[in-house]
Amino acid sequence: MTRMKYKKYITFIIILIIMFNLTACNKKDEASNKEKKLSIYVDIKDTHSLNIIKFIMDEYKKENPKTNIIINNAMGSNTLEDISKGNAGDIIFTSRNKMIELQKKGLLSDLASYYDKNKLNDRYYNVINSYGRYSDKFYGIGLIPYTIEIAYNKEMINKLNIKEPTNIKYIEDVLKSINKNSVKVPVVLTDDIDINNAISALIMSNKKNIYNIDNMYNGSKEAYKGKKEFQSIFDSIQSLYKKGIISKNTFEIGNENTIKKFVNGDIPIIVTISYYYKELNEKHIGLVEDYNSIASFKGNVPVIVNTLLCVPINSERGEEVNDFIKFTFDDKTQKKLLEKGFITGSKKVNDKLKGIGKIISKHLSESNENSILFMYNIPEKFYIAMSSKIQNILSGSYNGKEWHNIVEEVFKYK
Repeated sequence: MTRMKYKKYITFIIILIIMFNLTACNKKDEASNKEKKLSIYVDIKDTHSLNIIKFIMDEYKKENPKTNIIINNAMGSNTLEDISKGNAGDIIFTSRNKMIELQKKGLLSDLASYYDKNKLNDRYYNVINSYGRYSDKFYGIGLIPYTIEIAYNKEMINKLNIKEPTNIKYIEDVLKSINKNSVKVPVVLTDDIDINNAISALIMSNKKNIYNIDNMYNGSKEAYKGKKEFQSIFDSIQSLYKKGIISKNTFEIGNENTIKKFVNGDIPIIVTISYYYKELNEKHIGLVEDYNSIASFKGNVPVIVNTLLCVPINSERGEEVNDFIKFTFDDKTQKKLLEKGFITGSKKVNDKLKGIGKIISKHLSESNENSILFMYNIPEKFYIAMSSKIQNILSGSYNGKEWHNIVEEVFKYK
């Protein structure tokens, strides 16, 4: 079974479990005349976030046994078509890309009132709110953040006679050393992000603000060509390649077993996400803390928020939607998530974190709209093409016109 087929299989199983658990609970309450209904459309394929959704729904059902939750999943269907026909129900879990597409078609409600009622702008990190904002309005609420972290095993780093890379400026020395020893750096991220786009997210220059590219989402060829700052991503990667810091052999795809091997001392360094905080929270594991000391790396740690809670314009159950949003983003629920080992988007809940949890919390506190991964602000065809160009650079092929060529390729058949 291929890796992609395996992921799709696991995703399908998780969604089936969510649907089965909720259906089994609901049958017990069919006789109740006061039963409420809430229809939720899940347009998420990442197994990490599906686990979070399942946990929240299970907890919600425990406290609201008389609410009949109906789950619809988008696997094999057209999300835009489902929602435009009113088949999505009351709440949608989807990506920022899809949120932008839905908003452009006028299919989503403005969630400003929910932000105000639940004081989300005050209680949650800036990056969470930025993910849900488009055209100066809120159309989504970020479910949970995953910071992209460079983690290192202190014992392994010491054996290599390398200074612990608490600061990003020391990572160049680490990468040069492990490249000489033919050691690869595993990358363990969410299912929607590949290695090349993760590299570019980490390398984006802090001087280049590309956040506003979402304003031209699915725009014209000329508009995208005008965003010349995107070429700086490829220029920076080329610079690191020429210095012998990274190449096509530097990184490899990892998985949860990789995390275990890393913690056990078989791997010196990995690129991963805060989803694995519980596994990584050991005294001999460190994180790169400071990202402000080198021009090649952006000052803001990239933050993945690949699941947004949205409300379709034709949602009919306002009270139930309000109750679910209030429950999901309440401190009590967020504390339960943290107890399960997941770093949350709540400032207050994360306030007591120690060890690497404190570093992750610091990274979230420093995050803002520039921490949004660029791939969530551009159509899929762009970031697929970008990944291919990055792979070419890491293989020794660079011409300084990567962004220009990408735009040409994307619009070739339009």
